[in-house]
Order: sequence, then structure tokens, then C-alpha cells
Amino acid sequence: MTLKKLIYWFVTTLVIGCLAAVTIGVSFEQFAGQEMVGTITGELLLGLTLGAVAELGFFAFLVFNWLAKGLLRNKTVYDSVMFLLILVLLGNLIYLNHVKYSGESFWLHLVIPAVMVLSAMIVASLKKKQTNSGAYIPTLFYMIAATAIEAIPSLNPKEGEIPFLIIMHSVLVLLVCNAWQILQLHRWIQVTSARNKGKTQKNKKRQVDSVR
Repeated sequence: MTLKKLIYWFVTTLVIGCLAAVTIGVSFEQFAGQEMVGTITGELLLGLTLGAVAELGFFAFLVFNWLAKGLLRNKTVYDSVMFLLILVLLGNLIYLNHVKYSGESFWLHLVIPAVMVLSAMIVASLKKKQTNSGAYIPTLFYMIAATAIEAIPSLNPKEGEIPFLIIMHSVLVLLVCNAWQILQLHRWIQVTSARNKGKTQKNKKRQVDSVR
């Protein structure tokens, strides 16, 4: 990935985070009839923050994925471990909601992991169509695991409880940012790989010409 692509990734993710935060925030305000974050400026700042968090999560996933593929060279074993981690993470999310909330509030908050799973399945299917079938499980893992970890401050605040719509607002913005990053990744890498391949072929041709 070139420096130009890195800057493009950084800027576009922040912009998408801002747009998603404002759009979702305004929609929720119209639906609930109450303010979510406050002013448009507040929504933009929240979008910038969540976009930056999503970028850190994406970078962490790339490092984790690289290490995992180095340790688990068998694709079947790799996918099995990823799927097991997804189940463990979802189980922890449900348990967290069970401990923190009770009664009707508990069932309401189960909507959050359900939305994560549904969104992850849609994005993973799109990624599979764009690349290959081997990208489904890693994308599913990234969309669920990264979003859940990035949303921990909202899902499990240290003090008090955060209203459901505000939690959902943060989770949806993170899902949008994460979906954008993972769906664009292969395009950024393909461009760089194609350029490197072209440079290698040119160097080989020069070496052959020099021998002649």
C-alpha cells in the first residue's frame, strides 16, 4: 500500500464516519423525538472519533490476521479458529448484556449483537463476491470482533448506563466505517501489487537486455 493510498484510507474513513454519525444521529432524533449528541458539531466530532477508533481497529486486525496466518497455515484450521472466536465473543456480549441489564431492557439490548451479526454477514457476502470464498470468515470475524471491541466504551461504560439509541448510534457508525475499510482493502492492495509486479518485470527485462 502506497503513501497515497494510506492517506486516502485515513481521510475517507474519517469523512465516512462523520457522514454516518450525522445521518444516523438525525434519523434517530426524528424517530425518538429527542436529541442524541446535541448539535451537528457534536455529531461531527463523534464521527471523527469513531472513525479514528475504526482505523486503529482495522490496523490491529491486519496485524492480527498476518500473525494468525503465519501460525495457522492450514486454511481450514484458520477458519475454524476464527469462527470459534466469533462464537466466544458473541457469548461474552450476551453475558455482558445479561449482567448489566435485566427484564425488557436485556432483550432490547440483544438487538445490538444481532445487528452486528446481520451486518457482518452482509459485508462478508459482498467481500466474497468481490474477491473469493476464502475471504468470508476473516471478514465476518473482523466485522464482529473489531466492532465489538471498538464499541466497548459504549457497551460497558464504567459509570452509569448509556441510553440504548446512543449505543446503537455508535455501533452503527463503527459498522459503516469497518465495512468501508474491509471492502476497499483488496482494491488498495491490488493497485500496489500490480505496480510492484510491473516494476519487477521491467527490472528483469533490463537485466536480460544488459546480458545481451
